[in-house]
Amino acid sequence: MSGNLKTTLKAWPVVAAATIGLCYFTQAAASWIGIELPDQANLELVRKWAGWNKVFISLCIQVLVIMPSIEETVFRWLLFKLPRKFAGSRTWAAVAIAVLSSALFSAAHYIAQPWPDAAFIALFFFGLAQCWLYAKAERIWCPMLNHFLFNLTNLILLFLLPQQ
Repeated sequence: MSGNLKTTLKAWPVVAAATIGLCYFTQAAASWIGIELPDQANLELVRKWAGWNKVFISLCIQVLVIMPSIEETVFRWLLFKLPRKFAGSRTWAAVAIAVLSSALFSAAHYIAQPWPDAAFIALFFFGLAQCWLYAKAERIWCPMLNHFLFNLTNLILLFLLPQQ
């Protein structure tokens, strides 16, 4: 097994657990202080069409293959890797670029969504983890695979965990 694949497979459970845990912690903390945070609109769409039908299978293909490929190409390659080439080896610039890419990644999930949402912060940290993985592996397929595994984990949990 290549080093990049090992790194990706080692990163996936840590990133997934931390991101999903942070999302649930944010939701619980908001609930504790009396703030109701809405679910992402796309979660409601997946729940609505759950089952083995054409719409659900199409949603799964979009969530597991198409979106991770597009999002990682845009947010990790275009908005993270390319600007880093111009920044050179300056660490502060690489961190700033990773923060900006991650903030835009997180914000992109909420364009049609009311704010605030529990997952916004979690997705920001997911974006940072993806930047780290891409910087370490230097192959775009590594964050794409990690994103696929992350989305698959979320889909499974969506149906296994009880609804609030």
